Amino acid sequence: MPDPRLVAVITALLMLAGTAPVRAAYDLAQLQQIEDMILRKDSAALWEYLVANPLIMAGDDALALELRLFVAATERGALNFFAVGT
Repeated sequence: MPDPRLVAVITALLMLAGTAPVRAAYDLAQLQQIEDMILRKDSAALWEYLVANPLIMAGDDALALELRLFVAATERGALNFFAVGT
């Protein structure tokens, strides 16, 4: 199961449609792509997508923070990011 915090943040952002004042530069389609990769637990594809689209992680909002943490963990070799209990 994906990290419940990350799923909750993405779900909330999908509902709010980006009303946060200092959110990163992402749109609904990008959020849906990220959600799909998380639900498939495809950490490699998610990492590649985020590295190719760094503006998604540029804001001070909760999603940008979680995505930066994910990229940093992946680059450290923490490949069990989607493991239960992490």
